[in-house]
Amino acid sequence: MPPSSPEAGDRAAVRLLPMLAWANVALHGAGLAAAWLWMRPGSVLSPLRDRIAFLAGRPLGWTLGWSVWMLCTLLLVAYMAALRLLVPGRSLAAQLALAFTAAGMAADLLADSIQIQVLPLAARSGQPLFQTFERLALTGGATVANGLYTAGVLLMTSALGSLIGRPARLAGAATVAAGAVMTLSGLLPSPALLAASTGPTIGFYCLWVVLVARDLESP
Repeated sequence: MPPSSPEAGDRAAVRLLPMLAWANVALHGAGLAAAWLWMRPGSVLSPLRDRIAFLAGRPLGWTLGWSVWMLCTLLLVAYMAALRLLVPGRSLAAQLALAFTAAGMAADLLADSIQIQVLPLAARSGQPLFQTFERLALTGGATVANGLYTAGVLLMTSALGSLIGRPARLAGAATVAAGAVMTLSGLLPSPALLAASTGPTIGFYCLWVVLVARDLESP
């Protein structure tokens, strides 16, 4: 059990945290399922001509899948905002964690909007335009947004300190490590590295939110 507990004045946030944690797990799981079942033909994992042909038809699954990921980013920010309330004092690390996560949300929502609205239109206009917007969306989501999320998890884990146990801290470290690889995959860009790092990043993040909520809920 962690050696210390959150202050009594933030019990409402403590009660809300497990709900936010499991909502994060459920929605991120749905996002991964949507990526595999509906979005894979339009992703960079497919050959260029195949994904252009797929997206030119404006498939509903593509729109729904990215909509799920947009909801995921809102839940991520809500979870970090609740955590910020539970960090004692005016912790600069916790404030920066929330600020970075919110900035990541802005970048992510823009990138996802490009995926939903712009890429299907660009797919009808030829390869050069399509590849330009595809690279913009990939870099904005995988590198900019995910990089900010990764920094946010690192800072929040540090700010929570002894409020959480060793398993939660290890899950946070694993999230940061996998997230750093995912961030790099958007810079290179490397579809193989993106595919290899996305699952572990999401998986470790889901483990982190659940373990952190459990520790902060403990008396």
